[in-house]
Amino acid sequence: MFKALLSGICAGAVLCASVSAEPLRFAVFGDIQEETAEGHAKDLALAERINEANPEFTVFVGDIQGGGPCTDQQREEAVEVFSRINGPLVFVPGDNAWTDCKLKGKGDWHPLERLEKLREALVPKGKSLGKNPMPLVQQKGEYRENARWMRKGIVFVTLHMPGGNNGLYPDRYAFEEYERRNKANLEWLQAAYDEVKSKNAKGLVVLFHGNPGWDDIYWRATAYRDFKSLLANEGEELGVPILAVHGDSHIFRVDKPLKFKDGRTRANHVTRLEVFGSPERGYVLVTADENNPEIFSFSAVEVEGHPGQ
Repeated sequence: MFKALLSGICAGAVLCASVSAEPLRFAVFGDIQEETAEGHAKDLALAERINEANPEFTVFVGDIQGGGPCTDQQREEAVEVFSRINGPLVFVPGDNAWTDCKLKGKGDWHPLERLEKLREALVPKGKSLGKNPMPLVQQKGEYRENARWMRKGIVFVTLHMPGGNNGLYPDRYAFEEYERRNKANLEWLQAAYDEVKSKNAKGLVVLFHGNPGWDDIYWRATAYRDFKSLLANEGEELGVPILAVHGDSHIFRVDKPLKFKDGRTRANHVTRLEVFGSPERGYVLVTADENNPEIFSFSAVEVEGHPGQ
């Protein structure tokens, strides 16, 4: 079933974007986790639906498989889906295809081996995926999946920040890897802030996989705390709207859930967009228009709903 939902949703008082001569339109989706031949066929069809919208580029915000065993097949099928996208496609890693691969029932894999396979297949050096790749600025060092680009006055930045408490598990390997990645993520987000300032950008889009627990109190020691603090505090100093896009918890929503450290004052400069996730299948078309005070507006397209809908 095809159902267009909530065309022109905006967080805050502005309900739809003002008319602009050349607004930017890009698509986001994630959490394609139906590990069957039928599910793969539906994901290929979803790619074609995105092509119909003709976005300037598309970003996949993580999780190419569900809770089943980690296999090369899931990664190969994701490559096929992303190769169907006509424009550029930027890939952001989730947790199910690497950090979880050491868990019971997922296979006897070393997570970093799985992550390197993802990079080889889905993170080409210096550019995106898709039929017409675009150049990307990638973070030097271990985490080249952290990427940045700019379009029509908007800075875009991806962070390797998966679900499952940011990939932090109670063993030495996971803690050491998390510390390296968290440091890299914070440095990369700060670099995006610097670019917003130097280029006098009109807005910033931050794309990652894991739901960071927006409502958690600040003193709860989650592996997302440093990120949320940087997003709230230094982010406010930028003076431009920030759109935070993620997947992970499989609920389409647009809101402003981030608060400052007092736990009461809302960080109104940040709008959260969470994309559809399995068993729902769809994408969100985002319009960035500098004539809109909120900059960003949204059209959600649900291609397939929950069973029985």
